[in-house]
Amino acid sequence: MSALLLLLAALAIQAGPWRGRPEQATVGDTVRLERVLPAARGVAGRTRALEPSEYVEPLRAPEFAPVERGLLVRHTLALFAPGRHVLAMPAIELVHPDGHVELVLGDTAVVEIRAVVPDTVAAPAPRASQAPLGRGPRRAAPLVLLAGGTAVVLGVWIALRRRRRRRMPVPAPVTEVPEPPLLRWLAAGERRAVATLAAERVRRRVESLVPKARRGLGLPAWLDAVQAERPDWPVRELEDVLEALERARFAPLAGDDAAELVDRADQLVERLTAPAEGDAA
Repeated sequence: MSALLLLLAALAIQAGPWRGRPEQATVGDTVRLERVLPAARGVAGRTRALEPSEYVEPLRAPEFAPVERGLLVRHTLALFAPGRHVLAMPAIELVHPDGHVELVLGDTAVVEIRAVVPDTVAAPAPRASQAPLGRGPRRAAPLVLLAGGTAVVLGVWIALRRRRRRRMPVPAPVTEVPEPPLLRWLAAGERRAVATLAAERVRRRVESLVPKARRGLGLPAWLDAVQAERPDWPVRELEDVLEALERARFAPLAGDDAAELVDRADQLVERLTAPAEGDAA
């Protein structure tokens, strides 16, 4: 007798069908499948979420809410294909306050989904073939006008370019770059720069008189070239001055020592520019 009562209770619990909201759902709409299970106050429920597939996508976890007639079960999902969908619903467990659990077997829910765009590709309506497109008469005048206009514009552009080229001002002759004020730079504390410029001035003046003594040569090769061309010059003094200026680039001298070294280099340059006694004779 008790087994029969339990069977009738189970049948009564599973009697409520699933209802979809909204009733006229379209592809991609949020659909809520709801079912009311007879249950006493204080009964809680638990169940699994729907299985996702190519056309079915659950949007949230299953929800339970107490209502006057029992316990409301809700599944929220979206369907992405039109037509009739038969969904397998998972089993539901009803947990009573005393810990007793009743099982509601899983069943099916049917959802009708309408298409958003009418399907006209499956059965396209036949259409009559279009008439052939007629060709207009061929005229040479537009082509001749286009070619003539292009030639005129090109000729005007070439004439303007030549006229502009003839009007270009003649560049001014390059003037000699003035020597930098080394003493003023020394007063400003730029001693390394002054040593570099003083050594460059000596080498530039020697190169103007002895072309083989190029500024790019190392100091030994440079001195050999000067000695070979002008044995009458003070090559030893040139070597001392250039070595002192090279040391001053990395270990700057005091102000007075640097000024004395620059003055010595200037005097040496003036002596080199003067013709030798043998040449004057």
